[in-house]
Amino acid sequence: MSKVYFLPFEKFDRIEIFLKELEIFNIFEKGEKIALKIHFGNSNHNNHILPEYLIPLINLLKEKGLSLFLTDTNVLYRGERDDTFSHLELAYKKGYGNLGVPILIAGGLNCDDEFEIEIEGKHFRKLYFAKEFKEFDGLIALSHFKGHIIAGIGGTIKNIGMGCASRRGKFAMHSNISPKVNISICKGCGKCVSECLFSAIELVNKKSFINEKKCKGCAWCIHVCPYGAIDIPWSSVSPAEFQEKLVEYAYGIKNLYKEKFIAINFLINISSDCDCISNPGKILSENIGLCVSTDPVSIDKFSVEIVKEKNGYDVFLNYRPDINYEHQFNYAEKIGFGSINYELITY
Repeated sequence: MSKVYFLPFEKFDRIEIFLKELEIFNIFEKGEKIALKIHFGNSNHNNHILPEYLIPLINLLKEKGLSLFLTDTNVLYRGERDDTFSHLELAYKKGYGNLGVPILIAGGLNCDDEFEIEIEGKHFRKLYFAKEFKEFDGLIALSHFKGHIIAGIGGTIKNIGMGCASRRGKFAMHSNISPKVNISICKGCGKCVSECLFSAIELVNKKSFINEKKCKGCAWCIHVCPYGAIDIPWSSVSPAEFQEKLVEYAYGIKNLYKEKFIAINFLINISSDCDCISNPGKILSENIGLCVSTDPVSIDKFSVEIVKEKNGYDVFLNYRPDINYEHQFNYAEKIGFGSINYELITY
């Protein structure tokens, strides 16, 4: 069984001692380049991992002589993190630039720079990730645990599956079809036509038309449209299918680093929705603590169980009764990615 180490919130003043006692950080060797995969949040709220919580971890890793990078990728949809400039601006606004660690937005200016990982999955044979993740020697996933509108929950699996993917990879998880044009908004300016990397768009009756046979799902048209007339067909993927795709991507990137991987879930400000959006919804639980593991499945499984235990009922299922988030755990175990059984060690 995998081990999950848990530090209750009331002992957060002992984070430094807690981390130093964990031998799992010894998997990294002096001089290795380690990605600290994080989510920098949203400018409208502070529902993310606060920079001050990361200081003890960063100090510990620096003492081990590691080269660290705080990193994330640009988002698929239109927003303040859809390009590197706005993404970096947000990260520095939130105070992450004060930690003495370089901030790297992976995947190039538009998250197009990618590399492939081949798998034999139910949904995918090729996975597409931001190219910089190929250059790291190891990865530490720093995840704010909360709810999610499609997956039911958002923890380590979502952080590394969706968060490390290139734009093409993100789109493949979110949709089974090409981006869609809202004809009522489209002005027929032709910007998407000239910018399309695969010549998959043309003007028909002075409106943009996407040829699904030519479209490669890179979603670049979503970002270049000056009027926001092109969007992701979110409803084309069911919650169960989305979870399976998410797991396959998480499986692919975790296996890239083999044993050089650690997950840390922060169970604080546990909201109903993702940190991405301007309003992450209501808080579903009191602050609980943080947990550490080398198994993405075990740590997310423990996270939902401790939230359930502290509240006396399943806050995530109660909020979204139509989404069975357990499906991702069962599918992950089925394909050999982690275990739902774990040994809990509480400090």
